[in-house]
Order: sequence, then structure tokens, then C-alpha cells
Amino acid sequence: MKVLLIWLGKMGQFHLQNLLNINSIEHIYAFDVFPETFKISSTKITYSTQLKDFDTKDFDFVDIVAPTKFHFLYLEKYIRMKKNIFVEKPIVGNKEEIEKLEAIIQQEDYNGKIGVGFIERFNVVSKFLKEELTKRGNPEQIEFFRYNPASTRIWDTGVTEDLMIHDIDLVQAFFENTPIHVVWKNINSDTATALLKADTTNIILSANRITQQKIREIKIYYQDVTIIWDLILWKIEFFHKPETYLSQKWQDLSISYLVDERVLIKNNQLKEELEEFCTIIHGWERKNVADYASSVNGFRVLENILQ
Repeated sequence: MKVLLIWLGKMGQFHLQNLLNINSIEHIYAFDVFPETFKISSTKITYSTQLKDFDTKDFDFVDIVAPTKFHFLYLEKYIRMKKNIFVEKPIVGNKEEIEKLEAIIQQEDYNGKIGVGFIERFNVVSKFLKEELTKRGNPEQIEFFRYNPASTRIWDTGVTEDLMIHDIDLVQAFFENTPIHVVWKNINSDTATALLKADTTNIILSANRITQQKIREIKIYYQDVTIIWDLILWKIEFFHKPETYLSQKWQDLSISYLVDERVLIKNNQLKEELEEFCTIIHGWERKNVADYASSVNGFRVLENILQ
């Protein structure tokens, strides 16, 4: 397979490194307007500061890792060229661009594959959580905490588009085919909190870019158990009601335990995400890569929070 990679900023460099390590990738055409980003030397890479240099090249998909404000520009170009597209989140910058994008897809009768980069779907903790929710049913409440000190990686989006959108996508993944309603929200420039409802489950989202502590936690509350998931430490704890402890002759009610260690082995999330998209292009089943429809639905939830 051949790939066109657009932009080589910090996230673009991560994509380039992982694309080089995917066996099915034969060659990478890499574009950036700044030649100083052409850092990795490989016979598998062709660099250019002119995107038009690659217009006549044959590639299987385009990988868009540009700032969000340029997403629509590149999506329109490659949808009209009938190319498969992987684009980092958020898919576009505003609802007007979503509406234009949907019109272009219909106009062009586009049937290519689109994947959107929500890397958290590939965190092994997230995968295990989805299985647990499927097994136990909808909880009473879920709380998402995503606190990350502001960095130079994201400079053209607010805290909701930068951080909270990841957890909105996880809600989409966990509650498939369930309408998500925004009940309440409070948004500042670098902090945001929202209360959502999915069926009977209350969902609290909290995002923060002024913190000096990096936190990524999900807390799930059932009547008989509280589950705390740390997506940074790859740790999962189950806190059972006292009756559960007593029935198992455990005296210390503060006892918690981790799931099987093999579940918590750290994985290369980005590589797995890009590898799965490569298989989707060849007709394999989509398992975790966010598709166009779910990304648009998530974006509409985000827009409702921002209103």
C-alpha cells in the first residue's frame, strides 16, 4: 500500500514513524510546507513542500494530520478525487463545514472509506471497558476526567475540541445507536464540564487544560460495584459493596483488585488504529476505527455542548 501523509508537525511525525512500521505500507508520500520537518530518512519516503507534486501519484489513502482549520480543505479535495481518507480528530472545525462536507459526499457519490483518528478507542482499557459495559448493561452513571496541561501540539482548537471530544467519542462507542442528549454544560476557555444522558445513564464529562497534573480517568457506578479506570497507568480497580466482600470472606472493605495483567499490557494505539484502517480499505470488518457517521454524530453532540 502507498499513503499520502499531509503535514509533519508533532502528531504528523508520530504518524510517519508508525506508518513506516506497518508491513503493508510500501511507500509514503509526505507533504509539509516546512522542509525542516523532513527529519526521518528512508527510501520508503518521498518528501515535498508542494502538495501538487503528489496529485498524479497512485496511493491507497491520504492521512490528514493538519491543523483542524485545514481539514475541510483537504477532505474536499480528496473526496472529489475519490480517495480513501484517514483524518485526525475533530473531523472538521464547525457545523457549517459538516453540512458542506455531507453535500459534497452526496454530490460526488463518494463511497470511499473514511476513518477519524480517535486513538482512545484503541487503549486496551477502553476496549475492556466496552466489553464490561456490554456484559453488565448500562450503569447508573459514568464520569470522564481528561486533564492535560496545555501544550504546543494543539493550538487552533478550544478545550472541548482538543480534549472533551475524545470522551464524547468514547460515549458514542460505548452507547452505540443510543441518542446522546446534552442536559447541562459550563464552558470556559480552558476548562469544560458537561452532563449528558444516554438512555438511563447520567454521563459527566470534565476537561481541563490549566491543570498541572495529567489525569485520564473513567469512573463507572453500578448499584453493586464502582469501577475506576486509569487510562494513563493502565489500571482498572473494582470496588464491590460490603455484601460482596462478606460473601467472599474479605474483611477489609478497602480492598481493590486489578484485572488480569495481560489485559493491561500497554499497546501502540496509533499503530493499531492505522493498521486497522489499512485492513478496512481491503474490505475487512471495521472494529474500532471511528467511521464518518459516528464522528459526525459526536461532532453534533460537541456543537450542542458549545451552544
